[in-house]
Amino acid sequence: MTMSHLRRLLPQPLTGIVASLLALLVLFWSWIAIPFVPTENDAARTLGVAVLLIVAISGTYVYPIHVRHNTKILMGTVPLYLAVVLLPPVVAGLVGGLGVLAGQLLSRRHRRKLPSDIATAVGRLVIVSCVAALVAYLGQINSLNHLLLLPAVALVMFLGDMITSSFEIAPMSGEPVWQVMVATMREASTIEGVQYLIGMLGALAATQQVWGLVLLALPTWIVYLAFKNLKELRDTTRQILEGMADAVDLRDPYTGGHSRRVSESCNTILKNLDLVGPESDLIRVAARVHDIGKIGIPDEILRKSGPLTAEEWQIMKQHPQRGAELLARYPDFARGADFVRYHHERWDGQGYPRGLKGMDIPLGARVIAVVDALDAMTSDRPYRKAMTLDQATLILRSGSGQQWDPAVVNALLRNQISEVKQPVAIFQMRPGQAAAPASD
Repeated sequence: MTMSHLRRLLPQPLTGIVASLLALLVLFWSWIAIPFVPTENDAARTLGVAVLLIVAISGTYVYPIHVRHNTKILMGTVPLYLAVVLLPPVVAGLVGGLGVLAGQLLSRRHRRKLPSDIATAVGRLVIVSCVAALVAYLGQINSLNHLLLLPAVALVMFLGDMITSSFEIAPMSGEPVWQVMVATMREASTIEGVQYLIGMLGALAATQQVWGLVLLALPTWIVYLAFKNLKELRDTTRQILEGMADAVDLRDPYTGGHSRRVSESCNTILKNLDLVGPESDLIRVAARVHDIGKIGIPDEILRKSGPLTAEEWQIMKQHPQRGAELLARYPDFARGADFVRYHHERWDGQGYPRGLKGMDIPLGARVIAVVDALDAMTSDRPYRKAMTLDQATLILRSGSGQQWDPAVVNALLRNQISEVKQPVAIFQMRPGQAAAPASD
């Protein structure tokens, strides 16, 4: 077996090994600290509840809700929380581990789960379950009021889940753990909070009749459908806006695919700036729709091959503001609206719409400005032929520190291996334009 095959088989072996060893230690410690010696009736009840919850936990892996790359939300929090508050710590840990293991194996074929991934997921949920169950047990033997104990256990379990899941996701995504943690909390807090509320209601109901837990299936499924439909609505909105951006590009045969190329080209800069996580995702999304405001620009201006009049140029310069105003109506795009609004600002303060200068320009706008200019310069336009990559590179270097952020230009050109062989004339824009070379 080759080393490359081994790396493919076990991409994060250390994380999986550590999580598995810690899980075994926590299970052993739970067994020693709080031995479980049930009566015959308690054993039957515990076994029945445990089997029910294992099936419920594993079943949630078949229907995840994907929220971002390498991150998905499961409805398994409800049965996992019930295991924590209703079962002894060591049993709760086993229920969590077995439920996750079964779920991971069920979804492995479709999601290409590898052994180290499964070991990490199982290990961390065993640890979280045992620790939260110990908190629940200590609260019960000290006669802590249910109205205080149940939320306290939920908080411990939530924090444990968020922290350990970040260590699980970070090796796969290549993002820093703290950034994964912040993003996961932001994306998952609402649906996780609802699940804990359902779990608390179930725990209170179980004190009267434990088999009433099966009634939680309906509200849990309703919550799942509600959040799934919301996520699909967001995805649909994104597709519509991206479709509008593509429609703008297609209005001009010279700019077809421009927005898509700009978004893809941002990856080089973001990687070389070591920028990962939600901020980099936001920049790519904004780049994808950065020219969407041109949808309101008349064809006779947008496709004009000759000089723009002063009045026409003022209309053209409105597209960043129009695009930002459009995106601000959609919560999932609103955070990137300023990147769109200011992507024609210049480092020296001579850009538009507000004449921002230097670091006052949002980073996302500075990144988009550079890749927008590069794509425009290397594309055919009605008023000029496309430049070579060497020519465009020379212009970017000469404009670094004046028109564009030097750090962003350097990040784009860091991997540029072709050398500029000869100087070129200053970039000639469409007559009447004095701003950055772009898709205008």
